[in-house]
Amino acid sequence: MNTTSRCIITKSTSERSTPSPWPRRARGAGGQRTDPHRRSIPLSGYRRWTSPALDGGEYIWPDLASPAVGRKEGMGMTLDWERMNRRERLLVNKLMEALIGSQTLPELVHSTEDILSQLVSADCLALCASKLGQPSRDDWLVAKMPAVYFAHYAEWKKDDLIRDANLKQPNVVLRDTEIIGRAELESSAVYRFGHDMGVPLEQVMSVYLTEAGWEGNGGFSAYRMKRQPFSSRERDLLQHITPMLSKTIQKCRVFVERELMERLLENQPEGQKPAFLVMAAPADEVKRTGPVAGLIRKWFSPSECDASGMPQVLLKKLAFLVGHASSLDTGTDCWERHGAEETLRVTFIQLPRVDGQAYWQLRFQEVTHPLLTSWLKKLTPKEAEIANFLVQGLTDKEIAQKTHKELGTVKKQLGSIYDKLKDDGVDSRTSFIARALLPRAKKD
Repeated sequence: MNTTSRCIITKSTSERSTPSPWPRRARGAGGQRTDPHRRSIPLSGYRRWTSPALDGGEYIWPDLASPAVGRKEGMGMTLDWERMNRRERLLVNKLMEALIGSQTLPELVHSTEDILSQLVSADCLALCASKLGQPSRDDWLVAKMPAVYFAHYAEWKKDDLIRDANLKQPNVVLRDTEIIGRAELESSAVYRFGHDMGVPLEQVMSVYLTEAGWEGNGGFSAYRMKRQPFSSRERDLLQHITPMLSKTIQKCRVFVERELMERLLENQPEGQKPAFLVMAAPADEVKRTGPVAGLIRKWFSPSECDASGMPQVLLKKLAFLVGHASSLDTGTDCWERHGAEETLRVTFIQLPRVDGQAYWQLRFQEVTHPLLTSWLKKLTPKEAEIANFLVQGLTDKEIAQKTHKELGTVKKQLGSIYDKLKDDGVDSRTSFIARALLPRAKKD
């Protein structure tokens, strides 16, 4: 941080000099801010700006009058910079610095909660953004209030009159006093739910955020736990920073999506056409590649899939792995379904967390049977699964871990396999592998 710049503040007839709390910023190549500790962030919609309230130094701040970040048609009234008092200007400056530096939603909430609470005199805050790949579902992050309040939001959002009003006027900050009367608010299911949950939210001011070209959406709410309505000035202050808040939520989602795709590319074998699903734990689909849909149609009947088209057996497998993720040695597991000539192998890969969220990649692959077709006719599906692991050279203990069975159960099934294949010269692990790995023409 640059501490050489000075902030000269005149008070009465004397002057005092204090270090500026904000670092000077400079553009790097391509119009990006430079920061050795963070990845570069494109500064579309920003401009160099000399702060009259600070030290006259040059900073890079959001340009609320620019096409990229500026006011949009239909937005509510804002409190212009010239009408703000010194405290409000300092808080807005500090808020903009926090917004520019945030790359994830948890980081955004953490870095701005105190500033926003002071700016609009709120007791608690809530921010939401549509889930990655699922614009109709929301992630909620809260500050200074119990997370349990929004954990049940899906149950009562249909009765949320504030939300309905926000949806009709996107990007416009609304106060509860502008939407419904006090008696109607207190009789609403949302109000009663909050009191029942130990969250007595008496006043609310909120905005529904959306951007052209943004598949998702977001929202922000400020609450008070006392009966003191938000003022029109506080509404106008929030409206002033709404464009940048919307841009920042969108930016955070872009960062998460890019980082997630980088992780996927790291785990994708070279030379293979990618066929995979990305699931956000416990069971939310985020992304799928084209080949997956065809493979699901080929290997699963409609009755085996849920309403979203996801095979239920894979969802159950994923739920088990999510619950036992800490016990997985390599963070991967497999599920197989055997056909007459091919096997569908679905590999479950635990990806590193992104933005605090756990993700899994389900990689789909069709493989030619390493076993004789005649062998598969003699074995049950569970025995065929164990037989394929046997060909791969796994030990009895490793097979037990892969199939989530007791070691004794695996040994018993191996004995059954050898017994069923004894007419083919198989009576042990050694003879089984030797026969299975012979060239197919000779075995047939």
